[in-house]
Amino acid sequence: MKKYTLAALFLVASMSVVSAANGAELSLPVNIESVGRLKYMVSVNAGATVLIYDGENHEIHKEYISTQKLFNLAGLSDGSYRMVVLDINKKVLTSKSFKIKTEVKRDIIAMN
Repeated sequence: MKKYTLAALFLVASMSVVSAANGAELSLPVNIESVGRLKYMVSVNAGATVLIYDGENHEIHKEYISTQKLFNLAGLSDGSYRMVVLDINKKVLTSKSFKIKTEVKRDIIAMN
C-alpha cells in the first residue's frame, strides 16, 4: 500500500512541476532580450540554433550557441528582421521580429 501511495505522490508532484513550468514565463528554456541599441542577448538552458532572417525571409545568419550569446546587429542595413531560436530537433522555441531604421536629426543653432 505504501508503494502505491508513494507512486501517486510522485505523479502528483511531477504534474505540478510541469504545470508550473508551462504557466511561468521565467521557466522557458530560451530568452531573447534587448540589451542596448541594436543588441540582443539570447540565452538558452541547452544548446540551440539561432537564425536571423531579413524582411524577404532570406536566412542571413545561422549560429549554434550552447548557453548564451550577445548579438550585435549594428552592421545590418535598415529593414525588417526576425530572429528565431530552434532546439536540436529544429522546433521553434521562440522568435522576435524587429526593425532597423536610421533617423537623421537636424538642429538649427543661432549664431551671434
